Order: sequence, then C-alpha cells, then structure tokens
Amino acid sequence: MAAAAGTPGLEHVVASGVELSGPTVRANIMRAVIAFVAALLASASLADSVRHQSVPERFWGTWAPSADLCSDSKSTFVVSAKEYVTSQESCAIQWVTETAGADGSIYSAHMRCSNPAAPQETTEMNRIIVSNDPGQLSAGSDFKDLKSYRLCPAK
Repeated sequence: MAAAAGTPGLEHVVASGVELSGPTVRANIMRAVIAFVAALLASASLADSVRHQSVPERFWGTWAPSADLCSDSKSTFVVSAKEYVTSQESCAIQWVTETAGADGSIYSAHMRCSNPAAPQETTEMNRIIVSNDPGQLSAGSDFKDLKSYRLCPAK
C-alpha cells in the first residue's frame, strides 16, 4: 500500500485495477452497520401492541346500543373473559391485542365463532373494541363500522 500523492495518511488499495480508499470503505461499512442496528432497535421500541389471553374485565357484561334495548336479546351481546355471544353466534376468544391509540387503548379480539344452529361450522373473525367513557364502548368488525354501546345493568 502506498500513500496517495498530496493526501497524507490516506491509504489506497488497488484491487483488480480499481482504486479503493481504505478509510472511506471502512466508514461506509460502519455507517451501514450503525444504520442496520438503529433500524432493529427502532422497530423493537415501536412495538406498542400487547397480546392478552382474555378480554379485560372492564368489558365484561351485557352491552346494548341503548339502555332501552338491554332487555332485547337480539340487540345485545355478552362479553366475558373468553367469550363473545350474540343471538346469532357464540364466539370463543382466542386472544385480544391491545394497541396504543391517540385517545386510549384499542382492542382487537380474535375469535372463533359458530352459529347455535350449526355449531360444527366455525368461522374466525376479529372484533375491534374501543373504550369510550365508563360503561360505554364502540365495537365493530372494522373501524368504518364501529357502533356505540352501553353496559346494561346486571340482572
């Protein structure tokens, strides 16, 4: 290796007729390594979702679109730690994902559901649950179809 004329201390490597600057190559490799490690660390710190095995207790109970409909079983759904039940289907909750949102946590329940008339036929679905005020929530299969519900008094 020989020093470049007019550039003291800068080593040049000649390989296959291509002249590579030693410190520049090493600096680029170090930049790439640092960028890669930073990307890995950033993705780990952005993991703001937590998986739960059951529904948080504050969502347990019977829910209806309004207090007047609490006695109408076709308008209500019942949530417990591991179940979501409507008049049309009964769902076993597989897991619940909690994700940080601007106005509080957003929950997504992954469920395996069956119709009481045909319990051997199951479908998988997700239900989004957003907590509003105490005793109120919004739920739906998609953010576009969230509907408001109120907690019904215990029977």
